Amino acid sequence: MKLRTIALVLTVALASAAAAHAQSGAYLMFDTQQFTQKGVFVNPGIHGNVDRPWLFGATYGIYYDVTHLPHVGKLKTGPVLVGIDARGDVLRDDIYGSQIDREDGIFSLRVSTKRPYKYSYGSIPYVQGGFGIGHTRNPFRSYYNNNFIYQVSLGIDHPLHGRFKKFDWRVLEASAGSLNNYPTGYFTLNGGLGQNQSNYLITLSTGLVFRIH
Repeated sequence: MKLRTIALVLTVALASAAAAHAQSGAYLMFDTQQFTQKGVFVNPGIHGNVDRPWLFGATYGIYYDVTHLPHVGKLKTGPVLVGIDARGDVLRDDIYGSQIDREDGIFSLRVSTKRPYKYSYGSIPYVQGGFGIGHTRNPFRSYYNNNFIYQVSLGIDHPLHGRFKKFDWRVLEASAGSLNNYPTGYFTLNGGLGQNQSNYLITLSTGLVFRIH
């Protein structure tokens, strides 16, 4: 997605945080994503009419675990924290002698444990799910397609110590999602509109989190 769209998503998160006391963090992750496209006739391969390139790039974002609400007071959520997450993804790959470009902006609800979980070797697991806009340019195309995207993620953060105590190592985040009404760009000459046009995303990520509060 374009920078102005990403800025809008992050602004929503910042506005929400201004209305509530929160624990927050910013993160940067390295990504690899299997980008499954149906309805592709360029290079069907052993899977038939399906293409599965691997894209590489980065995710950057912020999260807020809300602990208080104005005029309500402290939230009682037991052993978990409930919050929001806003992120942008940038992914690329050279394919068929051209390049595929992907940029996403996603806003999610997030649930994590309040403390390191004893069965996760001192790490903090979390789950989140949300939606946004996927901004994709297919190989040999000069324009981008904008599509509704939804995604669910499971991850684990491991707190660091000593001089790096403000950081967490995001050991692994695994995400699955889909682009709605995504045209592959290969089915016909009018932009790929036709039957079996869809897309599925599986993303694996690792990186660092800086805890602000």
